[in-house]
Formats: sequence, C-alpha cells, structure tokens
Amino acid sequence: MNLPTLKAFVLCNDISDKPESADQKHLYGAGLSRITAVGRFPVKLSFWTFIQLADQKATGQARLALMRADSGRRYFFRPVTVRHNDAVQATVFCVRLYDCVFPEKGVYFVELWYDGQWLIDQRLEVV
Repeated sequence: MNLPTLKAFVLCNDISDKPESADQKHLYGAGLSRITAVGRFPVKLSFWTFIQLADQKATGQARLALMRADSGRRYFFRPVTVRHNDAVQATVFCVRLYDCVFPEKGVYFVELWYDGQWLIDQRLEVV
C-alpha cells in the first residue's frame, strides 16, 4: 500500500492566486496559530487551509476535522475528492473553513485526514 506524501499543510487568513502564475498562491497570514475572537462565545470564525500532497492513486478523499484539545471531541467537515493529474507532482488544493463555530476559548487542532487516515494537525488557539 502506497501512502500519500504530504508536502504542505498551512493555516492562513486568506488565499489568492498570484497574478503572474495561477499555479502559485499568495498565503495571507500563513502560519496562523492564534485567532482573537470579537464578542461573546460561541463565535463563528473563518480561515483557510493550504494543502499540497502527492498520491500515486488518481483520486483520494481529503477531509478536515476540528478537534478540541481539552476533550478530544472531533467535528468532521464534508469530504473533498482530490484528483491527482500526475503521480509524481504534488496536487495543491485549498479549503475554506467558513463560519466555523468555536463554543469557547481554548486550544483546538485542525486535522487533515486522507482516505480515512489521519495525516497531520495544526494547533489553533482561540482567545
């Protein structure tokens, strides 16, 4: 069994295509690790994930999850089908987590799952 190769998993505030090359992205606020909520909890916050991975299979299912560090409770988002045009070149895809509900301040983990297997997580503190 061949496992996918993760090249990048980055949280950021916003993503856009670079005008000079649609194959490259601007990652605004790359390395996002802390969000300051305005108002009372629960709050809805939005952010992006930039993902770059290679797989020898033509397609795979990527899925993001948000896990609370204090309880281990996990919320899975809908799966995204990833199509790999080249088994050697990494595929770039971006997923926006829009109006994600955070019930209270604390530490969360944004996890990347691929074909039902956990690959990586990024720590995100909400204050």
